[in-house]
Amino acid sequence: MGQDLKPPTSFWLVAIFALLWNIIEIYFSSYEIDFLQENSTTEEFEKIQSLPFWYIIVFMVALFSEMLGSFMLFMRKKIATKFFAIALISLLFIEFYWLIVFDIKKTSIVFYAIIPAVVIAIATFLYFYSKRATKKGWLK
Repeated sequence: MGQDLKPPTSFWLVAIFALLWNIIEIYFSSYEIDFLQENSTTEEFEKIQSLPFWYIIVFMVALFSEMLGSFMLFMRKKIATKFFAIALISLLFIEFYWLIVFDIKKTSIVFYAIIPAVVIAIATFLYFYSKRATKKGWLK
């Protein structure tokens, strides 16, 4: 009971990757609007600017819950799994909303397929990795 299991080196690599990934994700999110303005038509960009306020809130929840999950993973806290679950659910919601409501296929395959797939894949990995780390006793 109360045994503190030392996580392997791979755990620390994943925790550092998660922190770096989220810093990069927040950085690039701040430049996404500029990129879209330069690479889309006026009509497409006006549609993008008309995103509802709740979408922006859900997007922020996704970004910051994943960042908090990364910090909690690095600090070896079980709550990381909850933060990653919130991030994954909100990311799935906003990415599907983005694909369904906006016809972004014409603008860029990077924004249409590659970035959403990578973001969802990493969020899924972090969620299941944190669940596994909790099961193995690496998170307290």
